[in-house]
Amino acid sequence: MDQATTLRKLLGQARPVITPILGDMGFDYAACLARFILERHARLQLNALVFDASVAGLRQLLPADRRLDVIEFFKGRLNLEDQVVELADGQYLSPAMHGLSALAQNIDQAEVLLSRLHRLPVTCDRHFATLPYESWKLAAKFAPADDWYWVVQPTANSVTRVFQAIRNTCGVDQNIHHRVIVAGVKGTDEADHVFANLLESTSGFLSQPLQYAGHLPALALGQPLSMMGREMMTAGRRAAKLVCALEEHALAE
Repeated sequence: MDQATTLRKLLGQARPVITPILGDMGFDYAACLARFILERHARLQLNALVFDASVAGLRQLLPADRRLDVIEFFKGRLNLEDQVVELADGQYLSPAMHGLSALAQNIDQAEVLLSRLHRLPVTCDRHFATLPYESWKLAAKFAPADDWYWVVQPTANSVTRVFQAIRNTCGVDQNIHHRVIVAGVKGTDEADHVFANLLESTSGFLSQPLQYAGHLPALALGQPLSMMGREMMTAGRRAAKLVCALEEHALAE
């Protein structure tokens, strides 16, 4: 990953970026993936931070008195560094459901957030944000020409929303690497089917085809992220490992 960081700078991407993880914020799958990505970076002895806009998601892992939202930073009530909570060694979280929702309506203010990342209480090797599919314009401000992760569920609504959002990004930058994680599936066959359909339907307008980045099994209804089953832990760690490998490969191209 040190090599990947060096390559990012050599390629002119030294500006701070917040890598988007786009999903349905009414479900916890994007936040679930983010948790495993944090864990994977920590295992690589890297610091990572997630700005989490999911409705519940990673907020479940925080004490009630530590759930301040990034909206407080934009309102001038708190410094950005006061928003960050350490979940575990090298794993940082900033609840941001209200803040990122407001930011999506005021896209130009994204630069304010990006310009303050150096003031965080810890130097992070990577920054991520969970965002709804429809916040692709904000994702473009956060990370043009970078890796984007789409967490899609095997439903017509989810697939349609993902397809529309990916098509909308074509006017942003054709160098974006779109990665797809299929979540809430019964097994690999269902995940492969969903991905294959998306791959075919987007091939006509993407200069770089979608890449598969793993799948996640279904979360039990109401199951907190602190009580994941063994199947989810195995699949999530596998997906996070692949996500990191794809990032290194993309930067080395």
